[in-house]
Amino acid sequence: MATIRKPKTALRFSKPAGWWGGLWREGVPTGNGTIGASVLGGAGSDTIIINHSDLRWQGHVGTLQDVAGNVKTVRGLIDADDFRRAEDIISSALITKSYRPQLSYPLPLCDLKVKQSLEKPPKEYCRLLSMETGEVEVSFRDGATKYERSLFVSRENDTVVYEIVKVGSKTVDVTLSLDMHDRTNIRTAQAVSKLPDSPSVRYENFFMFFAARSDNGTDFGAVARINFYGGSQEVLPYGVRVKGADKVLVTMKVFVESQKDKEWKFLRTELAANKLTYEKLLKEHVGKHAKYFNTAEFDLEAEDRDKSVEELMEAAESSGVSPDALIEKLWYYGRFLAVTGTNPNGRLLNPTGLWCGDYKAASAQVDASGSMQTIYSHLLAGGLQELMLPVFNFYESIVDDLRKNAQRLYDCRGIFVPSVVAPASGLLGIVEPSVIHFTGAAGWIAQLFFDYYLFTADEKFLKAHAMPFMKDAAQFYEEFFKLTPAGKYESSPSYSPDNTPLNLIENDSRPAIARNAAIDFAIARELLTNLIKGSKITKLYQGELEKWVDMLEKIPAYSIYSDGTVREYIDPKLTENQESRSFAQFYPLYPGTEPVEKNPELLKAYASTAKKRFQAGIHEQTSASLARLANIYARLSDGENALDIITAIVRNMTMNNLVTARNDWRGMGVGTDDYWAPYSIEGNMGVTSAIQEMVLSSRDGLVKILPAVPESWKKGSVSGILTRTGAEVDLAWDQKKGVATMKIKSRRNAKFDVLVPSGYKKVKGTGAEKFDSATGVLSLELSSGKVTTYEFR
Repeated sequence: MATIRKPKTALRFSKPAGWWGGLWREGVPTGNGTIGASVLGGAGSDTIIINHSDLRWQGHVGTLQDVAGNVKTVRGLIDADDFRRAEDIISSALITKSYRPQLSYPLPLCDLKVKQSLEKPPKEYCRLLSMETGEVEVSFRDGATKYERSLFVSRENDTVVYEIVKVGSKTVDVTLSLDMHDRTNIRTAQAVSKLPDSPSVRYENFFMFFAARSDNGTDFGAVARINFYGGSQEVLPYGVRVKGADKVLVTMKVFVESQKDKEWKFLRTELAANKLTYEKLLKEHVGKHAKYFNTAEFDLEAEDRDKSVEELMEAAESSGVSPDALIEKLWYYGRFLAVTGTNPNGRLLNPTGLWCGDYKAASAQVDASGSMQTIYSHLLAGGLQELMLPVFNFYESIVDDLRKNAQRLYDCRGIFVPSVVAPASGLLGIVEPSVIHFTGAAGWIAQLFFDYYLFTADEKFLKAHAMPFMKDAAQFYEEFFKLTPAGKYESSPSYSPDNTPLNLIENDSRPAIARNAAIDFAIARELLTNLIKGSKITKLYQGELEKWVDMLEKIPAYSIYSDGTVREYIDPKLTENQESRSFAQFYPLYPGTEPVEKNPELLKAYASTAKKRFQAGIHEQTSASLARLANIYARLSDGENALDIITAIVRNMTMNNLVTARNDWRGMGVGTDDYWAPYSIEGNMGVTSAIQEMVLSSRDGLVKILPAVPESWKKGSVSGILTRTGAEVDLAWDQKKGVATMKIKSRRNAKFDVLVPSGYKKVKGTGAEKFDSATGVLSLELSSGKVTTYEFR
């Protein structure tokens, strides 16, 4: 039986997957960061979908042609306000020169099929996920006999481990088989021109073999060993049948981009040599899984933790407020999806994670115009910094291609990161104006590099990795931005992701080009500020400091529209389109960390913009955009609205396995309608981030405790939360008693302030005399490794 030590980290489901035409979408996910498994959970006929992070198909790159000579023409048309003609100039030039890359997609590796003979309709059905261990269990009763089928993917030895046990007089009678993933119960069967070649399958006593050929000519597949205790086996043309057993154990190894005969022989030998039981294999795995999953904790002392996910979601639906138990589970679920979906040496997570069951899945690409950043948004504060490494490893590995993009698209030095890159490269991945004209991705990714240093205090990383990447990103801006007669920078062409100025929209045609998107300047301002800080710390690039300071002074200020909202495009000729899911103009507030509160007018304008953008653009939202809005409200210290937005995601865009869909598929009026609403863990990750931001937020030099805790979170605690000051914080609060306690450990010698909510006027602890009750600021100076505890009342 799956191990449950903490009910708040368990998810109970009362039904198997039930999404008609796409059952894979409601599978319960688990994995080890390389191999993913998704359990559909049928009692009589179950399917476990297996994925591998390195198994993708259908990608094509090509040679990026030099079309930078067109930039002058594009800028001239923009200056003449002819945005429609300007939009397609660069993309058309690339197509004319035959640059048409094709994206790759996750390719499901195989299905493990389980058919079990039942005498009666099953009762007491449950699908259970233990996030502590990574186990998924399906249990039910057939008459007086209870069956439990448990699975995990070992982090110790890359093995899928699956066990069937029974309690009662009946025996285990099952037929096991391996096959290609279902080619009909998916969305894109008709859209895929050619599925992988017919699989090779072989069955023999105690073993099952599967392989298929991908479009690159290599084989992928699996070998499974079947152990059973009591009973007998029968090899059939379509599987292995086990009858009369007390227990069945299946261990499975997979392979990708190899050769079938070699792998079948090698993996058969390896599996035959493993004599460990389910319990021993689990024990080996759990230690490595817990190393990541248990780095931080969150507790609202919630009731009803043992209720099923369906019951908790129904409570949110009927009351309009997410129960505390559901909030706890949502926080842990985002962590779980990160821990099981990637590893320090793994690939970048895309919105399908490691659990894709389609052959050409929508939203299966890494998108650096906000999607990728949202997926990774909670990791650093949550103590999962090692799982950030795939971001840095990937973008550093493709720097040469990023330089080609800058040179061949814009005739600039430095790097240009397309929001979507071509397979196995860093070149432009989609020949679309929205990708070509958004130039902020490199600077946005640079924020993650610098944040890694702030959260970890790792100066070696800052010097060897962050500073070179940031310098390359800044060099692009140095040449891309042009000076206006007023001595300020102009960004042209420019595009704010997912939003076109209102006066450029005609008959629902939305050109993906404009001028002076606020996000361009927010990213550049943050990048240059961080470069200057980093240079002073590392003593690198000292000769560039004066230039970077000068560039900072040339970045235009943010602009507030006549209705009191923040302009998404600071160009006065462009009007605001509030009916949009874009929150790009909020970048200085979130995900950036500018001290916006020092500008009360701008802070007030952001609050007005958040309200107006959600109201006017409610029908345009996605789970990801709403998750960003929840984070924005947390940064605005508005916990009630942040919680309302999280509840809206649960009520309108969350499937029965608690994974978010991209869209509203039920016509609830919140977000874009899409019957096939793509599977996307982006919303889950953003919700986990928002919950963290509501309890503890930070920027360089400042920690905010309890900045946006809603009234309903009467009592709670967090531990192991990292901050941008280099300090680790444990925090507990009791609103009824009006008391909060904080234990803080600094990872470096540091001076920083702690901002407490206005209701707290007294502090106990070392240095309490430096608390200013009027401002709520406690000024600290801590040495590396020092642990200090404070009580606030």
